[in-house]
Order: sequence, then C-alpha cells, then structure tokens
Amino acid sequence: MKKYFIILTMALAASALFSCTKEVKDDSSVVPVKVPMQFSAEGEEFGTKADIVFPNIVWDDADAIAVFDGTDVNEFTLTSGAGTVSGDFSGEAAQADLYAAIAPYSQASYTGDAFKAKIPSTQTIVGAHKVDDKGLISTAKTTGSTLNFSNQFALVKVNISRSDVVSVLLKGNNSEIICGTKHYDYENDEMTGSPEGTNVRIVYKATSEGENTVFPAGDYYMAIWPTTFSGGYTLIMTLSDGSRTAKWVNSERELGRNGGQNMGTVDTGSTFVPSTITTAAQLKMWRRVAEDYVEGEEVKLGADIDLEGFAWTPVYSFYGIFNGQDHKIYNFTIDNPSDNRIGFIRTLGSSSGQAAVLKNVIFGSEDGLSPDGSSSIALSVESSSSWAYAGIVGYAHKNSRVLNVKNFVPVSAAASVTTKHAVAGIAGAAGEAAVIESCINYADITSNAACSSTEDSAVGGVLGSTGSSDVQVLSCTNEGTIENKCVGVSCIGGVVAKSSGTGMLVDECVNEGAIKNSAASVGSTKGNWDISVGGVIGFMGNTTTVNKCSNNGRLYNTVTTNSDYDVCFGGVVGATTKNGCVIKGCSNTAEFMYADKTAFTSWLAAGGILGYSRGVITITRADDGTRTTNTGQFFQRRNHTKAFYVGGIAGYIEKQATSVVEYCTNYGRIIGSDPQTTDKVNFHGGGICGGVSTGIVRECINEGFLIARDANLIAWFGGIAGAKDKYATSILNCVNNGAISGYNSSGSSSIGGILAVLQPDQTTVRNCTNNGLITTGNIYTNASGNTPGEPVSFQNKDYYKGGLFGYVNAPKADVTDNVTGCVINCTLSNQTVGKDNYSGIITGQTKSTTSTAYKLVFGTPSDPVMIVNSSHFEYGTGSNPATITPGDVMNTDANVKKWLMGSTSKLYDATYGSSNTDIVDFHYSIVTAAAAGIE
Repeated sequence: MKKYFIILTMALAASALFSCTKEVKDDSSVVPVKVPMQFSAEGEEFGTKADIVFPNIVWDDADAIAVFDGTDVNEFTLTSGAGTVSGDFSGEAAQADLYAAIAPYSQASYTGDAFKAKIPSTQTIVGAHKVDDKGLISTAKTTGSTLNFSNQFALVKVNISRSDVVSVLLKGNNSEIICGTKHYDYENDEMTGSPEGTNVRIVYKATSEGENTVFPAGDYYMAIWPTTFSGGYTLIMTLSDGSRTAKWVNSERELGRNGGQNMGTVDTGSTFVPSTITTAAQLKMWRRVAEDYVEGEEVKLGADIDLEGFAWTPVYSFYGIFNGQDHKIYNFTIDNPSDNRIGFIRTLGSSSGQAAVLKNVIFGSEDGLSPDGSSSIALSVESSSSWAYAGIVGYAHKNSRVLNVKNFVPVSAAASVTTKHAVAGIAGAAGEAAVIESCINYADITSNAACSSTEDSAVGGVLGSTGSSDVQVLSCTNEGTIENKCVGVSCIGGVVAKSSGTGMLVDECVNEGAIKNSAASVGSTKGNWDISVGGVIGFMGNTTTVNKCSNNGRLYNTVTTNSDYDVCFGGVVGATTKNGCVIKGCSNTAEFMYADKTAFTSWLAAGGILGYSRGVITITRADDGTRTTNTGQFFQRRNHTKAFYVGGIAGYIEKQATSVVEYCTNYGRIIGSDPQTTDKVNFHGGGICGGVSTGIVRECINEGFLIARDANLIAWFGGIAGAKDKYATSILNCVNNGAISGYNSSGSSSIGGILAVLQPDQTTVRNCTNNGLITTGNIYTNASGNTPGEPVSFQNKDYYKGGLFGYVNAPKADVTDNVTGCVINCTLSNQTVGKDNYSGIITGQTKSTTSTAYKLVFGTPSDPVMIVNSSHFEYGTGSNPATITPGDVMNTDANVKKWLMGSTSKLYDATYGSSNTDIVDFHYSIVTAAAAGIE
C-alpha cells in the first residue's frame, strides 16, 4: 500500500459485499466454515493539529486488512480501488453477526482472548514515503455491509535538514508508553490494554530490500499510541559517525487519537554527544540520549571524567556498547528514592535479548587504586510492588555483558527501603544468559534496609541476585566488605548472593572481603536455608556449577540470631535446596562462622566449602585434577544453644542418595566451645562432612583436627563424617590424618577415626584409613612448644571413641560385608585407664536393642580390617602433658582382641577376647605400616 504517495495517513475506506455462505450449525465441536466474502471501506480523515495537514490514504495493489469473524483473523486483500481513498477487499471468513477489522493486516493478531494491533517500536520509511504505514493503525466493525475505519494513532512530525542522520528516536521524558500491542475491544469500539514500549525510532531505506542509510532532507512522521507526555518528550538523532544530537520539549504535551505534533527542524545545532566522550558535559548529555543506542552501536570514553559531585540520574535503558577504554568516572552520587532500580545504568539490555555491553570502566576512583571518598550509590526507594536493585548496573538483562568493570563506589540499601531488594558492587540483578566477566568490586556493600524477614533479599560483592537461566559470572573478584543489617536478607555472598534460576556458572572467581551478618534476626520463608552465607555464593539454584573459585575472606556472625530460623555458612557456598549443583576444584582459606559475645540460637550448618544442601549435589575436583580444599578453620567461640553441623568440606548434606563428595582435602581445624547454656548442645562435626544423609563420600582426605572444648557440648565427631543420626550410603577410599578430641565435652560424646556413628545396614565403609589420634586430650593449644594436634592436658571422662567408629548402631538386618579393607593406624588416649571402657580399636561400642541382635561382621576373610602393629593406647595426667603412660600396643592378637570393642560392650567380652559370632564377628589382620600401604 502507498508505495508511490508522499504523505500517508490512516483514512481507510471500506465497503463490504457478502457472497453466499454455507450453513454453519450451532455446535462448538464443528469448525466454522470459511466462505468467500468481499468488504469495502470508508475511513477517517486525519485530524489536523499545529501545521500537520494530511490527505486521505490511498491504496495500492499490495494492501491488506485483517478481518476478525469471532474465531479467527482473516487476510483480505485489495481487489479494486488502487490509487483511490476507497477500496474493495476480498477474502474468506466464517459467517458472523459482527465483523471487526484492523489495518494494516501485518500488525493484527488474535491470541484466543483478544483481537490485537501493534505499533512497532522501529518504523522503517522506504523510498519516497514519509511514514511507515505499519504504525498507522485503524480499526472498524460492522454488522452490515460497510466497515467505517477510525484512526487509533497520533503522529509526530520532524524535519531533517542534515545529510548524515541515520535514525530519529522519540521517548517521553517520564517513560510514557507509546508503542507495542493493544487490544481492540470491538464491542465497545475502543483500544485497551497496557503495551510496554517507551521508544519509537524511525530509520530509512532507499528500497525495501536495501540496508538502512541516511535520510534524505525533508519531513517525516512517527506513529505512536495516543498519550500525554507529562514531562514533555525528547527526540534523539543518530548521525552516521555514531554521534548524537537531540531536541527536548520539557512541558506537558498531549497527543490525542488522530492528532499530531510538529517538532519542526530537529537536527540543527551542535553535536551534543560525540562517539568518543572526553568531558563531563558530554557524559552528562550522553545520559540523556543513551536510550537511543541500538545493539552493537558503541560509545567510548576518551578521557577520565570527574563529575565533581554530580547527582547522576541513572540511564534508564541502554542497548548499545559503552566502552570506557580503561578510563575512570568518579566523584558522583546516585540516589533516586522514586526508582526501584538504580546504578550508573539502570537497565542494561532488554528482556527481548538485546545484547548490551558495559566494559573497560573504573568507577569511583581518581587514581584507579583507591576510592575517591565521595562517590556513592544508595538504594532508597521506600516501597515497591517488585524487587529493587542497585549496583553499577541495576539490572543486567538477557544476553547483556558487563566486562572488565572495576568498582570503588560503596553500594547500600538505606533504612528507608521496605521492599525486597538485591544490592551488589557490579550488578544488582541479572537476566537470562547475562555474563559478568573479569570484574572487580573494591567497595563495601551494605544493606541497612527495613524490609521484613520473609523477603529473601540479597547482598553480594559482584552480583546480587538472579532468577534466570544460564547466567555466567567469570573471573570476578570481590575485595570489599559485605555486610547485612537487614532482617529480610536471606542470602549473602562474596561474589554472588543468590541464584534461584538454572544452569548458572560461577567460574574462577575470588572473594577477599570479609562477610558479616549483622542482622539481629534473620530469615525467609524457604525453610532449612533461612539465611545462607557463602564466601563465593550465598545460595545457588538448580544445576549451578561453581568451578575453581576461592574464598579468602572471613565469614562473621556478629549479632544474636533468631532461634526460629536456620542458618548456613559455607566458605565457598552457603546453601542450596536445588538439584544438579556442582562444586569443582574450589578452595577456602578463611576462618568462618566466628561469633564472639553474641548468642547463636539458630540451627546451624557450616562447612569449609558448603554449608548445607537439601538437593542433589556433587563436590569434586576440577577437570584439570585440582582438588577441592579447605584450609580455613571453623571457630565458634561461644553462645550457641541449638545443634550445629560443621564439616571441613560440607556442613550438612541431607537426604540425597545420589549426592557425591569426592577428591576433597580438608586442612582446617574445627573448634567449638563454651555454649553458655546449661542445656546440652549437640555438635556434629566431620573432617569432610559434619553430617550426610545417604550420598557417597569417596577419595577424600582430612588433615585437620576436631575438638569440642566445653562440658555442655555433646560431640559427634568423625574424621570423615560426623553426626549422630545422619548416615551416608558409602564411605570409600577416604583417609583421616587429623586428631579428634572431645576434650571437656559431655561424657555421652562419640568420636571415630572415620565416622562418629556407623549404621551398618545403611552405610558401606570400604578401604578407608585412620591415621589420626583419638583422644580426650586438649589438642587446641600449642603451649610449651607442643606440636599442634598433640594433647596438652586430658579430661577424665567416659565417651565412645574408636579407631574407625565412635559407636555402631544395632543393625536391622544381617550385615556381613559392609566394613572391609579399612586400615587403623592410630593412638587412642585418655587420662586414666579407668576411663577407657568405651574405647576400641575398631569401635567404642556396638549398640544393641535386643539380646538377639542381627548378625554384624567387621571385615571379611578376603578383605579384612588391617590394624597397624604400632597402633596403641596411652594415658596422660590431666594437667601435665609430659606425663604419658604407655598402654597396650596392637602388635599381638591378644591385645587386639582385648581392644576390638570397648570393654563395656554387651556383645563382646573384651576380657576374654570373644563374642557370639552369630551376633558380632571380626575379620582383621595385624600388619606393618608398609604392608598397609601407608608408608
């Protein structure tokens, strides 16, 4: 249509003649029969406003309209009337009492609930035309033979005098909606609905098949949905060299249906924004035209920019490439109480996937080495129906990229914030397939917000939150302190606070900053991860991979927690309740979960790598063989009143038979003391896992010692896995070299070189080795030059301790080959001989609920338990570590039989070295260390 007319507007004319129709029965199961029909059209002249005057529309042979018969949209094409204002249109439709029509056909659709028309955001003007007819939406309805069309658009006229303008963009200064899809409510003959487009752009092609090029000088028109621009509007011209010029109307303007506005000549005057920005004035002007950039279009910094304390209003949306070329932008503030997204760029990219880029910029530093001391980003929106975000980028949308950005600007959520929020140094939030790569945050990130304890808000060093799929955070570092003071924050992470989407990758990232939870009470509605604190990532969603990441920043809890909520701390990952997550080749060096003079009243899971998982998870080595390692220590100084699970690698992995922890090494100490309560507190600790329900632990090594240092702690310690009632499926090929002590713990404590407790009909233990000391001595202090890990003093207490297991539960079925090929090469030490009744070279005791227990066998004839002949018992006086009395050495069959189990066991007579072999039997061999393969 209109391929040879200069000025075109919506004045569709219509006339309609019906052909014969076949009878259609009133039966919803019958598909309506379409029959040939013919319509003709009469239309509405364009209403004049200012100096915009238009003739009627004329038709050409290619024109078509959309006719809706109540069930389907049908294309009707022009059959007569080309070159006139009236035309006949022919096609097929079902018989109906009422017909509705939209022109042009290409912009109409039906989704099953509404007949719709769309004004496009990009309008292409071709050849001698002056407007893109796709934006000239008109509608009509009829019960008879004629369609009388009404124009549904408004027009903005611009005059271009230059010869280098390649596009013109229109936007409301208050982000009014001017394009997108509306519903045609034909029964009431009105347009309804809420489209989403805030910008309309016109471009030019010499031919429909050609590429975009510069506009010839002349008048052009932009079609928009009728609106009132409450704060005026802006026209932005893009020139062929990438620079911009702009024209503003700052007073209210109303563009009604079928009306218009003449902007006059819009491209005269100076070029406001060159393609390379070198001054603060140019950068400020770029902010006003930034929404004009399209995907792939680049603006650069050519110099460092001092904004001299300027209150920067965030760029609302940016779709191009901002390349800082390693220059600096500094001395600015950002605080917009009316907006729920703030940052240097509010929104990078779009939900439709425009791949915007922010790269190679240093923010908030004059020298690139230290903060400028004046820049700040403060989220202060008081309330919002949706999430609020803050960072250098508020929200990095689908496919957008943030590359090599360094941030020295502190980011905070103010006390006035009462809505759910995510704040971080680089991006508050990220959309699908967004990438944040090679970025560094040096700034402190803080939430002081007052939102409720059910909001699940997030505070992170690099990225605050994502609920989208396939987000990547690559080679990023956080150097700043991350602190939460808000009861509604549930996720805190040194690099990423929260991922609730799928397929996220966090690769080769590092946290160096301290991470503090300083909220008086914290929590969410999620259950078992009410607050998750991670050195690298606080909480991770389905199929998240964390590869070769490391944490060197200390994790703190600085205030009393709420006893109603559960808390998870991990040196690398705080927690996940999702499936398919993988942690590969990661490391932690920092002390974590340190609490001093504050009551820790919550259930706690803490691990050198992972705090807690209720989903299927794998913790393993990297593809290049790098093992997952922890050298940081857990040190809970005082004031815990509920059970806690602490592991050198994982705190607690719950109820997932297919979870795997493998190729991990722990060097860190696990220390708990002084619970400041008269009640007994359960301390579940493991060199690898504090507790693991089902799942597999294999090829892991523990080098760190474990110690419970207060009488009100009931210790459930294992060199590989602890816990009283959490039973792994398999413990395979693991080694414990760390000393384990229940020094000063309750007499009901249980410690084992491999497991605190074995449930023999649920757990298989094969080819595991314990070289670690099992003791009641204090192995924490290094006074008087003692070697770390050797006892300094001893407690005169009874508790269950064994070279392999603290104690073994009664099986619920016969078990004859679940403990095989294991090696015991250790010392067991007490204060006095009288306190070793629950000590055994294999286990302190086997629990039996009946006198006729199911059969239990340790080792098999072909794969026995190997006891190294230097393993022995020893005794020391309580306050004098120099006084050590040697006990029995496991170099004779008699001594071994005496100490296979604790002497108080009802299933085994230690005095005579015998048992009812129908109930308990042992297959062991006494070997040298070399024969056991440990030299």
